[in-house]
Amino acid sequence: MTLGVRDIVDLRFSTADWSERDRLPIFREQIGRMMVGLDPEPLTDGAFHAEANIRELPGLGIGSWTCSNLRIARPRALLHDGKDDFVLTIITSGQVRASQRGREIDLAPGQAVLMSAAEAGEMAGSPSPSRFFGLRLPRKALAALGSSPQDMTMRALSANTEALRLLAFYVRELDDGYQLATPELVDAVVSHLTDLGALIIGANRDGTVVAEERGLAAARLAAVKADISENLGYDLTLSAVAARLKLTPRHIQRLFEGAGSTFSEFVLGQRLARAHRLLTDPRWTDSTIGTIAFESGFGDLSYFNRTFRRHYGATPSEIRSALRRL
Repeated sequence: MTLGVRDIVDLRFSTADWSERDRLPIFREQIGRMMVGLDPEPLTDGAFHAEANIRELPGLGIGSWTCSNLRIARPRALLHDGKDDFVLTIITSGQVRASQRGREIDLAPGQAVLMSAAEAGEMAGSPSPSRFFGLRLPRKALAALGSSPQDMTMRALSANTEALRLLAFYVRELDDGYQLATPELVDAVVSHLTDLGALIIGANRDGTVVAEERGLAAARLAAVKADISENLGYDLTLSAVAARLKLTPRHIQRLFEGAGSTFSEFVLGQRLARAHRLLTDPRWTDSTIGTIAFESGFGDLSYFNRTFRRHYGATPSEIRSALRRL
């Protein structure tokens, strides 16, 4: 368990790290009941497995799970924390059954379900591994955006909505190195995730406008930047990125304008950063400057050298020579 900015709590564990004899007692008592308020139990006799990465942010929680042959319940005996939050769970692989309020729902990859953290319920996987992640959303934060989560609990939600797809992407992309590096960034992440949750659950007209302009726009921009970073070595055009992400070119331009940048500036910065990484990577020592420029998406070596020097205050050859002298 680790503490970070503003007491961000990270809990990571895997039952594979414990002896077979101690696996269930440790998982049930030290992790399940004492830390996360859950009661795990194998579905059948035999081996079971669970691993999780749980992160508590100010006003919001995120949990990524991988389980096999396991039922994870929140019984009435553990409903003593007074929380009236809701948990939105998205299935990424395997089959999961959710149970609450006398109802059971079988969920496949790409589906989601909203459950109340203030009521008893459970999630049960299958003997084969299942992967899912949950987002704990406070009722008050959702109500501020005009959502009525109590009306959406225990319904199978399709992940074919843009907000749900972007929520899954946004959670995967979170890292301590940037998004959670300062209290201001933490607040922004919490706000964006809450916005996306409200859009999935359903918000009123004013709440939808706020959530789309804030959280949805941030997630779209993050998806655009990720697409660019994954395709730096190719002929990157605004229209190609827009087509892949099902956005209009003008919308992408507005997203960058809102962040105080442009599409072209970001692409150039990412290509220069990639070239710098390759120049300082020992595995690329035998590669020519031209090869590295090409691998970073530059088709003109003179332009590459000129923009690289302007950006880093040194030529690619000087960067490489300095590394060799170390």
